[in-house]
Amino acid sequence: MFQSNDKIVRFLLKKGKISKEQYKKILAQSKKVNLSPDDFLESKKIVSEDDIALVKGELYSLPVADIYGFIIDKEVLSIIPKHVAENYFALPFAKDKNILKVVMLNPGDSRAREAINFVARQKGLKAKYFVASKSAFDKALAQYSDLNVEMGIAIDSAESKFAPIVKSSEKDILKLGAEELSKSAPIAKLVASILKYAVDNQASDVHIEPFTENKSRVRCRIDGILKEIAVLPGHLHSAIISRIKVMSNLKLDETRIPQGGRIRVMISERKIDLRVSVMPLLDNEKAVMRILDPTRKVFTLSDLGFWGSGLRIVQDNLSKPHGMFLITGPTGSGKTTTLYALLKILNKSTVNIVSLEDPVEYVLQGINQSQIKPDIGYSFASGLRSIVRQDPDVIMVGEIRDNETAELAVHAALSGHIVLSTLHANDAFGAIPRLMDMKVPPFLLASSINVIIAQRLVRKICPHCREQVILSENVEREIEKILSGNKIDGFDLEKYRDSQTGHLKFYRGKGCPRCNQEGYKGRVAIFEALELTDEMQNIVMRGCKKTEVDKELERQQMIKILEDGYIKVLKGETTVEEILRVSRE
Repeated sequence: MFQSNDKIVRFLLKKGKISKEQYKKILAQSKKVNLSPDDFLESKKIVSEDDIALVKGELYSLPVADIYGFIIDKEVLSIIPKHVAENYFALPFAKDKNILKVVMLNPGDSRAREAINFVARQKGLKAKYFVASKSAFDKALAQYSDLNVEMGIAIDSAESKFAPIVKSSEKDILKLGAEELSKSAPIAKLVASILKYAVDNQASDVHIEPFTENKSRVRCRIDGILKEIAVLPGHLHSAIISRIKVMSNLKLDETRIPQGGRIRVMISERKIDLRVSVMPLLDNEKAVMRILDPTRKVFTLSDLGFWGSGLRIVQDNLSKPHGMFLITGPTGSGKTTTLYALLKILNKSTVNIVSLEDPVEYVLQGINQSQIKPDIGYSFASGLRSIVRQDPDVIMVGEIRDNETAELAVHAALSGHIVLSTLHANDAFGAIPRLMDMKVPPFLLASSINVIIAQRLVRKICPHCREQVILSENVEREIEKILSGNKIDGFDLEKYRDSQTGHLKFYRGKGCPRCNQEGYKGRVAIFEALELTDEMQNIVMRGCKKTEVDKELERQQMIKILEDGYIKVLKGETTVEEILRVSRE
C-alpha cells in the first residue's frame, strides 16, 4: 500500500525520533504481519502523522502541505481521475497558472510520479509535488465523493434529463417528479451529495431555495452562520424539492400550503434524522431540513463552556431532590444540548428519567425519551399529565410554550420531581416575568425554581491559525470597565495583560485550510446562571422590582452573560466580534 522499504524508519532513528529498541521492534513485528517497516510504522501510529510527513518532506526534499480540511476546487480535483489518485496515493489540491500542485502520500514511488506527470502533461500542466499527513490526504481523497465533484456529475446528468422541460408548466414538472423522481438516479444523487456535505461539515440546517429566475441556491448553517455552498440551475429546483417530498412522504401535488415531514437516512455510516419543512413562495417552494444526529456525543458542562461559580451553582442544585431548572435563550443557542448535559449528570440506575421532546435530538441510554405529536393531540401538556403517572424522579420537557405546560411543570417541581425545561427569554431573570405572563403565580415560581441559565453560542477561534492581535483602546477600555468593576471568582484581569505593553491580549483566527479560511472552528457557550436564593425568592414574591433584582445579583456576584463572553475573549476562545454579534440577539 505505502512504501515497501525502511527509509522512513531509518531516518527517524537517525534523527532520534525513535530509539534503537523501537527500531528493532518495528523490524521484527513488521515481518510477522508481512508489511514493510515503513508501512508498519504508519499503520500502528508509533510516531505522529505530522512527524512522519515532516520526515518524508526532509527525506525527499519536498515541502509539507497543510491540506487538512482544505476544500479543493472541483475543476482542480477533476484533473487527476479518482482511480489514478487512489492507485498512486497522489492528488491535486491547487493550480497556479500552468503549475499543478500535487500532494503525495508516498513520495518515493517513481511510478506514481510518472503517471501523474503524464496526466498533467496532457492538460498542458507541470506537476509540483508536496507531502501531507495520512489523515489530511484521506480527507482530501474523500472529496472525490464529496459535494464538489458529486454535485457536478449529478448536475450534468440531471440537466440532460430535466432541461427539455425547463419551459414547460409547473404542472408538467410536478407530474414528472411524481412519476419518475423516486427512481431518478441523478436527482437522488444530487440530494444525497448535498446532505452528505452538510452532515460531514456538522451543519445544523440545509436551505434549498429559488435564488434568481434561473438559479437555485443551497445554503448550510455551519457554526451558527448560513453559508452558500452551491448555486444550481434553476430548472432543477422543482425536481429537487419533489425528491425531498418523496423522501419525507409529503404530497407532491400540494404547493399552496406549508408541509412538514421527517426523513431517516444513512449518511457517512450514521443514522441521521432530518426534520423537513417545505414552504410555498411566490413562484416556487423552499425546503429547509434540520439535521438531527441521535448518535452525536453528549458533552459535559465543562465542554460546553461552564466554569467557576456558574458551574458550581448548577452542580450544587442538581443534587437537590426537587425543583426546576430553566434554560433560556433564542432559537439555536444550544439550550437542548445543555439540557442533555444535565440529564447525563442525573442519569443513574437508581433514577427514573422521562423526557418529552420535539423532536428527540439525541438518544440517551437509560432515559425514557418520548416524542410529542401535536397533530394527534399528544402535546407537552398532555404528555406531562401522563408522565407523573410513570413514577418519575426527573422530568425533562423540551420547551414551555403555553400556560398549561408552564403550570403543570411548576406543580411537578413542587411535588417532589426535578424538572428541566427551556424557555425563550433574553436573560436569566427574564424567565420569571415570562412565566408570570403565562399566568403562573409569583409564589409558585419562587417556591419551584432552583436555577435559571441563560446562554448564547459563539464561534470558537480556530486553534490551528490563532494569532494575537491589537484592538482599539476604546474596545479595551470597555472590556476593562465591564470586568474590573466586579470581583469575579477565579478570574484575574491582570493575568491577561501583555507583560511588555501592559495592554490586554486579544486573539483571532487568520484563516487556514482546517477552518476553510474562516478563522473559526466549532462553538462554545457563553452563559449566566441565576440561583433563586431565599432573598431572590422574596424579591419574586414582591413583584420583581428591577432595583431589587440588580442589587441581589450584585450581592451574589453572578457572572453575567456579557462578562462571561469577554472572559472567554481574553482566554483566546472567541473574539469580541462574536460576543457583539450574539449580544444583539
